[in-house]
Amino acid sequence: MASVLLLRLTSLLLLFPVFIDAVNVVGSIKPNNILQSLTLLPPSTTLSLSGANLADSRTSHIYTNGAFKFQDVKPGSYLLEVNCRTHLFPSLRVDVSTDGLVEVYGTFRGNEWSNKGERKPHPIDISPVKGSDFYIIREGFNPMKLLSNPMILIAIVAIGGMTLMPKMVENMDPETRAEFEKQQQNSVLSGAQNNPLQSFDMAGYLAGSSSKPQPKSGNGSKRK
Repeated sequence: MASVLLLRLTSLLLLFPVFIDAVNVVGSIKPNNILQSLTLLPPSTTLSLSGANLADSRTSHIYTNGAFKFQDVKPGSYLLEVNCRTHLFPSLRVDVSTDGLVEVYGTFRGNEWSNKGERKPHPIDISPVKGSDFYIIREGFNPMKLLSNPMILIAIVAIGGMTLMPKMVENMDPETRAEFEKQQQNSVLSGAQNNPLQSFDMAGYLAGSSSKPQPKSGNGSKRK
C-alpha cells in the first residue's frame, strides 16, 4: 500500500515543472597567442555578471588555474565581462532559465538585447582578443605632412609667383610688356591717390596740432 502511494506521488511530481531558485555559472580563462600564460594577468583582474537588478549582480575573482565561479545566480539575463587592465576580453550574454539551464551567447555593448549572438558552451571558456594599448606611439618627422598645412601651401605659391613673374615678363613681346608695365604703374598711382593715409600728418597729430584750417575772424564789426 505504501509503495503504491509513493508511486502515485512520484507521478504527480513529474506532471509539474521543477523550478530552481538559483544555479552556479562557472568557467575558466584560457591562454592563447595573445595571453601566453595566466601569470601575466594582473591580480586585480575580476569578472562581473551584471543583471537588470543590481542586487542580482555578481563579481568573481580568478583562481590560479584560471577558473571562476558565480554562485547562486537567479534566473534571468546577465552580461558577463572580464575587468582587466592589460587585456581585452569579449563580452558574453548569460541566460539562466527557471529549470536551471544556462545558455551563453556572444554579444557586445550597444547590441540589441533581443539579438542573440553565437551560442557558446557552458562551462564558459573565454580568452582575450587583444592587448590594451594606453600609449600612442609618437610618429617620426614626415616632410610630406608639411604640404598638408595651408600656411605652407600659401607660402610656396607666393614664393613661386615672386620667382616666376620676372621671367614671365622677360619672355613677353614688347607690346604686351609695355601694356603690362603701364597697368602696373596706373594701379600703383591710383592706389596712392585713394589711400587716405597719404595725406595724414603724423608729426602734427603727435604734436597735438589740428590739420583743419582755423576760421578767420573779421577785422571790423558791422555798423547798425
